[in-house]
Amino acid sequence: MVFASIQRLIRARLLMVTVSALAVLAALLFTGAGSARAQAPLRMADQVVDTAGVFSEADHDKIASAIDALYNDHKIQMWVVYVDSFDGMKAADWARQTEDLSDFGDRDVLLAVATGDRGYRLTAPAAIDGLTQDEINSIATDTLVPDLKRGRWAASALDTVDEIDAAAAGDESHAGAIAAGVVGGAAVIAGGGFLYLRRRRRRAHAAHVDDLREAGDSLTVDQLSEQPLEVLHAWSREVLTDTDNAVKTSADELVLAIDEFGEADAAPFTAALGAAQRALASSFALRQRLDDHIPETADEQRSMLVQIITSCSDADALLDEQVEKFDAMRNLLINAEERLDELTRRIVETTARLPRSEATLAELTERHGGTVVSSISQNVALAREQLRFAEDSTDQGREAIALPAGQQGPVVADIRSAEGALETAAKLLDAIDSADATLARARHGLSPLTADVTAAVAQAEGLPAPPSDLTAAIGKAKAALATADSEADTDPLGAFAALSEADADLDAALAAAHRTADETSRRTQLITNALETAEAKTQAAADFIETRRGAVGSVARTRLSRAQQLGAEAVRLSDTDPDRALEQARQASRNADEALMAAQNDVVAWQDQQRAAGAADRTGPPIAGAVLTGILVDSVLRGTMRPGSFGGYSSGGRSPGSYGGSSSSGRIGTGGRF
Repeated sequence: MVFASIQRLIRARLLMVTVSALAVLAALLFTGAGSARAQAPLRMADQVVDTAGVFSEADHDKIASAIDALYNDHKIQMWVVYVDSFDGMKAADWARQTEDLSDFGDRDVLLAVATGDRGYRLTAPAAIDGLTQDEINSIATDTLVPDLKRGRWAASALDTVDEIDAAAAGDESHAGAIAAGVVGGAAVIAGGGFLYLRRRRRRAHAAHVDDLREAGDSLTVDQLSEQPLEVLHAWSREVLTDTDNAVKTSADELVLAIDEFGEADAAPFTAALGAAQRALASSFALRQRLDDHIPETADEQRSMLVQIITSCSDADALLDEQVEKFDAMRNLLINAEERLDELTRRIVETTARLPRSEATLAELTERHGGTVVSSISQNVALAREQLRFAEDSTDQGREAIALPAGQQGPVVADIRSAEGALETAAKLLDAIDSADATLARARHGLSPLTADVTAAVAQAEGLPAPPSDLTAAIGKAKAALATADSEADTDPLGAFAALSEADADLDAALAAAHRTADETSRRTQLITNALETAEAKTQAAADFIETRRGAVGSVARTRLSRAQQLGAEAVRLSDTDPDRALEQARQASRNADEALMAAQNDVVAWQDQQRAAGAADRTGPPIAGAVLTGILVDSVLRGTMRPGSFGGYSSGGRSPGSYGGSSSSGRIGTGGRF
């Protein structure tokens, strides 16, 4: 079986996506309240800090020795801090503040881990030779996160220090290390060779992935199966991201086609898209299994990875088969002048909304604080960039339409670019306009939920000799009630979520003691609350990912797909198996939280990379914004501004990693959950 060509570059995609005010809910819920051992950002007084208490004295000494060796080898200062919690902050924000407090310079590397929150951040200066963003990502994916998932705290720090050392040690450094090893003894030779080989192995893996891109139609499934596991893992993540972008872009373009031509004429494209979406969902499910805590054998991993890659290729082919017919149906050269005039009208209308949305956002921030509205805090600025990009595109379209017949082709790309930017700008502003109503609904829902939980607590406390799990649930419910009382005005969504979860735990504990008709009714309400919360969080994560598509990788997309699958299963089971439906809904919420956190970390890493690259003068805010939102994921290096249409990822071209941005701190990094 030969899968679709993967040597062609992926063309830029037109995005018209939905941004919901419920993004506020997800951004709020995943941060949670700080634990008893939460650690605020700190000035690092020692290069190994362990307030989480996970290192033994021997562990501490080993890590410190490895850090000293790193400095002696490469003059890189490594700082390691393990805490229980990031104090309710995002890992990137916590790390950035710690770096500022510690006066980090251009040779200081930070590894920060929250063992209780199960989050991490690894950052480094972009100026260190050999330590690129790709290297940082590889260290985290291949070494740090696997150790953290298994609770190998000391090993995770030691292995990361070793990997930093290996990344900084080029071929010339290795020669010196071998020479020193010959003098110092066989053990030193083995150690230096191990670091060198790990770095060479990562380079070889990257080269293998490049080879896969170049292989194209000549690569069979059997040949794919012969690739190293690490190469298949990296390639599967890349293909998943590309296919997800292609499917979402095709879905956006199909909406316009249906509006213009009707469902009947668009039916073949709807069927192709549905089949591609099913193939992609199957691939995401396999990637989720590979990422979970249950290990697979090497043969099982290989089989699953090959299936992911081939299924994505099948989805890509299904879309590509329809490209010519779709482009023929939606010929944007017809009535191009009228389309451009309509786009100009919409640009004026949407621009007029900016002052009102800005005022609404300022009011929400003053009333609720920056944390609650963090996920929409940049929406006005991003919408303004999209409008500037749409205006530039329409101007270019008018220049193209004035060219002689046969030379007007660029107007199609200009119209698609403007359409996508306008739709994204409108949705970004819609999220702000509806955020106040969303928060108000949460405030109104708190009162009956508080009464419900209060009554349940009283009922539970009235039982003779309550079991230990019920006593724990009572304590959690009381804490949630106190939070709801104190944060009803400033943080209503967070209070509602905490109270809903405590209510579900209390109901389960009560059910273990006895079940009455009233409790059955309460159970129904619990399921309703859980389903609504899961739906809100999943939609919020989906909205955030789609409007930052140019920066978001496969981990966030995989968790989102899992959340969507769990949510659908919870709805299906809600009438026949309420207990399982409740658990599925709660798992959907947790996966949505992880998806949003991973996506936000990806965006932070992308922005850090742009600051380190100092590329603002090449592109400017409108282009950088178009790249981030996904309207352009193509050609900042190639110089073409050609958005996507209906079709697979291999029907055009792309230039990965060529995003523009503004110059700032010069640090690179990555992070997320484990």
